[in-house]
Amino acid sequence: MKERTFTSFEQYERYLKEKMINKAKCKGLEGDAYVEYLQKHENAATRIWKENDLQDWLEKDGYVTIAVWRDETGQRKIGRGRPKKPESEKLKHSIHVRLDDERYKKLTHFCKEKNIDVSEAIRILINNL
Repeated sequence: MKERTFTSFEQYERYLKEKMINKAKCKGLEGDAYVEYLQKHENAATRIWKENDLQDWLEKDGYVTIAVWRDETGQRKIGRGRPKKPESEKLKHSIHVRLDDERYKKLTHFCKEKNIDVSEAIRILINNL
């Protein structure tokens, strides 16, 4: 599996264009076939970026990591989803808590007030201990 991290669409586009130019040269493409090959892959790059909402991830995290691998039939697959977090940022422990109605309402009110999810609210409250 290959992983590449990009900090902008332009960086992603430039990387793929250079890669496709090299592949076209290796295949011996010239003239119209060369231009058509590059255009096909530029369109695919834009489609992949949009289909996977990579701009949203870029704005949220400041970078996007794309993983490419081959499946059991040899077809290339492109990783979708969130970029991988560095090991130091991964959360490794999960807990389950039962709450009565009153405490649950307080928690959901806090979450709405701060515009955060329940997990983040619990982390904040634990940090304040």
